[in-house]
This record gives sequence, C-alpha cells and structure tokens, in this order.
Amino acid sequence: MKRNGIRAGINEISESFSIRKLRGSDYVMPTERDLEVFKKLADNLTYRPLISIVVPAYNTDPFGFEGMLDSVLTQAYDNLELIIADASDDKAILRAICDSKSDKRIKYLGLSENKGISENTNAALEEATGDYIALLDHDDLLTPDAFLRIIENIISYKKRCSKEPDVIYSDEDKTGWDGKSFTERNSKPDFDPELLLNNNYICHLTVMKSGLLKKLRFKPELDGAQDFDLLLRAVREGATFSHVPQILYHWRTSPGSSASNTEAKLYAYEAGVKALSEHAEALGIKADVYNLRNVGYYEFRYKEDIFSQRKDLGAVGGRVVSEPHRGKITGGIMNADGTVLYEGLPVGYTGYFHRAVCQQSAQALDIRCIRLNPELWDEFYKFTGVKYSEHRTPGTVSMRPHENGRPPQEGEKIFDVKSLPEDADIKKLSLELSKRIRELGYGMLYYPSWQVKSHE
Repeated sequence: MKRNGIRAGINEISESFSIRKLRGSDYVMPTERDLEVFKKLADNLTYRPLISIVVPAYNTDPFGFEGMLDSVLTQAYDNLELIIADASDDKAILRAICDSKSDKRIKYLGLSENKGISENTNAALEEATGDYIALLDHDDLLTPDAFLRIIENIISYKKRCSKEPDVIYSDEDKTGWDGKSFTERNSKPDFDPELLLNNNYICHLTVMKSGLLKKLRFKPELDGAQDFDLLLRAVREGATFSHVPQILYHWRTSPGSSASNTEAKLYAYEAGVKALSEHAEALGIKADVYNLRNVGYYEFRYKEDIFSQRKDLGAVGGRVVSEPHRGKITGGIMNADGTVLYEGLPVGYTGYFHRAVCQQSAQALDIRCIRLNPELWDEFYKFTGVKYSEHRTPGTVSMRPHENGRPPQEGEKIFDVKSLPEDADIKKLSLELSKRIRELGYGMLYYPSWQVKSHE
C-alpha cells in the first residue's frame, strides 16, 4: 500500500482473494510410463540439434543446485550440454556436485570473480557449442520433456514456415522448494510484440539460436532485466518467435527469492524501464516508460501522436466501463468473434497476470473507445456511411503509481460515437470495422489507460 496508495492496495487485496482459483497449476508429475513415452518420442525425432544450457551460479544453495542439475540430466531429449559458470566464493561446493554426476555433458567453468549475472552468463556463452542455447536459473527446474517439446516445436514451425524459429518459449509455473507442489500457471499468448513492451511475459523457458544469442550477448549495465533487454534487442534484429503452450519450466520459490518476493528485486524493474526506453530510442519512437503499480509491468506512453510514429497501426482502442471508479469493464479489446477479453472485471483490478492493464495486440476493438489512423478515415466513411470525427475523451485515466487519474492529452482523442445513428449496432460495427482494418494490413493496439463510460 505504501508504494501504490490506499485505494490501489485495497484493490490488490480484494483481487487476490477473487482470483485465488486462477493461481493454481494443472501440472501433474509424469509417471514412469509417461517418462518411457517421452524417451521413445525423443529417440525418434527427425531433427536432433545440440542444445547448450547455460547456467550462471553464485553461492547457490546446494540442494537447489543439485535439483536443477538432475532436471537437466534426466531429460528425455539427451543431445545436450550443460555449462555452469560458477562465480561462487567457495567453488568447491558446486564443483563437487557436478563431479558427483559423472556426466560428460556437464562443463564446469570456475570464474575468477563475480562480475554479475550478465557477464557471468556471457562467460558461459563462450563455451557453448550448441545449435540452440537455453537459459536456466541456477536453482529452477525443467520438466522431463522440456527439450523434447522444444525440438518438436522447431520441427513443426519449420514445416509451416520453411525455416526454424529464432526464439522458442514455453509456459511456466512456480514450485515450492521441494519441487513437488505447483502453483501459478502462466499460460502465455503467442508472440505479441505490443505486450512485450509492457512486461517480459516470455521469461522462462527461453531457447534461442546460438548465433543470434552470441551476437547479442547480455548487457551488464542492465543486470536484473538482462533477459528482457535481450528479447527486445532480438525483436529489433527481426527474430522470429514460437510459443510452446505447455509448462516446461518450474520457477522455484524460496524466502527472499524474486519468484516469491517481487519487492526483493525492485532494482530489476528499474532496469526494465531503462531497457524499454533504450528500445524506444532505437526504434525512433518518442515515448515515456513508467512502472505500473504491479512491479515488472510498465506503461509505454507515446509522447507524440501515435499514428505519426506507428504507421503500422490502423486503430488504437481503450476500454468501456459501466462506472469510472467502482464499475466493471463492459467493452474494449475483443476476439474476432466478439468475445470481450476482460468483460466483468472490476475497475481497478488488473486481471490474470495483470494483462488487463497491459497494452497488447487486438483482433477487434470497441468503437465506443477507438481512434483511427487518418489514412483510414475515408475508408471508414465508405464502410459506415458516416464521416469520421473525434472528440477528447473525458474518461482517460492513468495506471501509474500514485496517480488515480489525469486529464486526456491532445493525442488521446477518440472517435465520436455519438455521430452514429442511435440504432447503430455497436458490436457488429466494431467487429466489421476491425475486420476491415486487418484486411488492409494494419495492426490494432489495445491501450487500456483510455477509458469511457458505456453510455457515452
């Protein structure tokens, strides 16, 4: 509450109780029979690239480290190498654990000093010889079929696209220190560069082509958000991304860890602001980046007219609510079939993994809170018979900490829905317009800090 204010704090507590059931994980430990099936599938793969797993370690708890090791060495897909870059004060501890495994796939690298997670990982990259490189934390766990599913995804992607993906990522969850109980499944969407501007939703498990990762490397000045920065730079390189919609990674929690206590790594989220700011500058976009009230989540706020900077966008749309402060979401971002993604979510709540307050790509947008690229104004008239006009939205709000609301800026006008006939079918028109925008090759952006009441 100290960070976000009393109202935001109350909303967070209330929401945590209301979505408790969403915090579970449906992951089930595989049986011996399952493991046999995994192994047979892995042995019969038509493509068997070498995967290098790089693990920077520093004063790691031996129990957590050994569990991580075992989760790699028992993989169904076994064409692997595991590179440990150990910067611990006493290197004999982890070295002894590695030696006890008697597995030639382990490459132990004792570092002369601890230079931070980025430089330590870069040292491991130097030793990697695989076609792909996987990133793994020193005490987390992989599912037994993790790399089997990664290779299956690469094969499937290549059949569809005639090339291999540059980056593959999976769903994840959290596990207790014993590695036997699972919570908070993170079911991720397929690659969305707009959502990535708000949060590193890709996170774990991430596997990248070796050549690309070795070219980009990690930037030590962004320690704490080094993975986030890496992905943003991969986007700028034109990398292709592929998603495995299965849990392949268990993020292990322990007292004080970032998995169980996000406040313990606030410095990382400030590094995230810097990474996003550098990303905007590299793309020639004028924008400010702010921390949202949920740490690790950001608002990417364009300084100038969004369409003058984002020629690829055909429309930007916000959300429609029954009441500005205590109501619920009634419209906004929709699937192509008209399903409102966050319908019924109380105002002030952030939704599943806080995505309801994140900018993201949209299949359809509600015309009651939408703004069109001027290049589409004539098309809009041809499509609807109504001349496109705008007005400054009175309901624009901000998601920034300590800021419950702010007046709309000049560039935050929206379509004047009152110019439509009173009997206009709003949902039908919204879906048809959105479909036309997609057909013309434009993207659409959900911008949840724009908000209007449903009767407007």
